[in-house]
Amino acid sequence: MSDFGFLRRREQPQAASRPASNGSSASPVADFLTGRAARPGRDAAPAQSPVADRPAAQSNPLDLSRPETPAPAPSPPQPQASSAGRNPLDLSGSDPTPAPGRSQGSSGGGGNPLDLGGSDPTPPSRPSAPRSNPLDLGGSEQRVEQRVEPPSRNAPVPTSNNLLDLSGPSGSAPVQASTGRFAPLVNHELGLPTLDEGERRILTVEDPVVHLTRMQSSAGALEFTVATAQPNQLLLGCLFETVDQRESIVLPGMRPQGPDPHSPIFRSTTQGVTINLRGIKRAARFFVIGLPQTSDRSMPGGTLVVQTYGGSRLEVVLDRSATFGAKALITGYVVEGRIVLRAEHDPFSGTLQQVAGVYGYDQMTWRDPFTPLF
Repeated sequence: MSDFGFLRRREQPQAASRPASNGSSASPVADFLTGRAARPGRDAAPAQSPVADRPAAQSNPLDLSRPETPAPAPSPPQPQASSAGRNPLDLSGSDPTPAPGRSQGSSGGGGNPLDLGGSDPTPPSRPSAPRSNPLDLGGSEQRVEQRVEPPSRNAPVPTSNNLLDLSGPSGSAPVQASTGRFAPLVNHELGLPTLDEGERRILTVEDPVVHLTRMQSSAGALEFTVATAQPNQLLLGCLFETVDQRESIVLPGMRPQGPDPHSPIFRSTTQGVTINLRGIKRAARFFVIGLPQTSDRSMPGGTLVVQTYGGSRLEVVLDRSATFGAKALITGYVVEGRIVLRAEHDPFSGTLQQVAGVYGYDQMTWRDPFTPLF
């Protein structure tokens, strides 16, 4: 039954009993107003954190230390990957669930254990290309190696219109390939008669030419002397041309040696003409000429002797014909380091200037028909 005394007497009804001595209120409203209970009709508030119940520590106004940060709340456990072969070093944090277009085999345990990249699968391996030259820096296209077969020994030499082609004419016989370590020297034999070591030969009109060997053309000296009835009846001079196309002459009493007086190749004295074969490669050709010293300038006869370093000997028989002061005796040519000698047996004669010009030594100047300008 309701108490209507307050409305009748305009006074507050007395409480039935006083609050308990232990500090607990009998009315939930009083507890709410005093802050000891929740609002009536609402659920109870969650339990306060132990940290909130602790009294706040008094802060030092001079304390510059960093305030304490409350420990973060533990995160909920992540679901384990369904694949057993997940890389333990993968820090990508991507969804372990395979993409719709990704094959299940690519996410298995066959991945690179050191892969720290994203979740993209390893691209499929390309088919291995054939091995090529490791120094080849070209493109990626495959090159087909073609094996070139060596030409046959007896295969004909192909002809070419190249101006620098030194293979020879098309009608020449093919060059045989060398079977040894070094290629043989090209045979440049002229087909001329040669002179053996220690041989003595007379150069006649029918057989006037001899081809000295390589040893006879390079060792020692080549000596030209005259054997006559009286000494000094025939003096010998020598005209020559060097490989740089300079023409000159050596004569006894005028210019005894040349072309370089410090290192001469040709030397002329009253005893004859001497050629130093150590420098013969600097000469292109030479010409031994006779200068009669008789009263009527006729040839005294006798023999012209040519002697090599190895003891071989060549002889040319001299006639007694009249001359105009000079007569050609022997011409010589240097062909690839070898000397070719020819006895002229020329029946005509002339002055020294005339004979030199007839045999091609026409680049010299003269003071008179018997005195050249050096």
